[in-house]
Amino acid sequence: MTYGRGNRAVEALRGIDFELKSGECLGLLGANGSGKSTTLKLVLGILRPTAGDLVVLGGPAGRRKARAATGYVPEEARRFGALSGRETVDLFARLQGVRGRVDRKRRVEDALEVVGLTPKARGQRLSTYSRGMARRLAMAAAWVHAPRLLVLDEPTSGLDPLGAEELLALLDKHRRRGGATLLSTHDRVT
Repeated sequence: MTYGRGNRAVEALRGIDFELKSGECLGLLGANGSGKSTTLKLVLGILRPTAGDLVVLGGPAGRRKARAATGYVPEEARRFGALSGRETVDLFARLQGVRGRVDRKRRVEDALEVVGLTPKARGQRLSTYSRGMARRLAMAAAWVHAPRLLVLDEPTSGLDPLGAEELLALLDKHRRRGGATLLSTHDRVT
């Protein structure tokens, strides 16, 4: 993957090759600037490769079918400060095509429960959330539509040790139900 052209071209990735199957978790470990986020953006279809082939969930990266089956947690999730946690996850459920008010409400509450946001926190405006609470909420938004693939950029950033442990348990649950996880980190995750 190369950014720019001519004399200003910068090679961000070269020779990367991996396969991620259902029920597997793959971590990209490296220093800042090593290409981890670029790799995730390629998998998500946000960037297009300048060379080579990239297949995600059986087809080209970025196609609608792959996007619909993927949950993404960016390193810095934007906060819609006027919305509550519950409203935010409901919005993402709608965007991911979760239909039916009763089913969507159940999925939203399940996702919020799984990530450990209390009933009180679920009703609070995001402007009041700590960074750790915002990370949990971003995970709930990625989890709400039961994706086949979870893509996480620095998922433990902003979490205390207990929160990081709970996140890893959630990723293990995703793995056991046959989901695949691709994550990047500069921290060693066990």
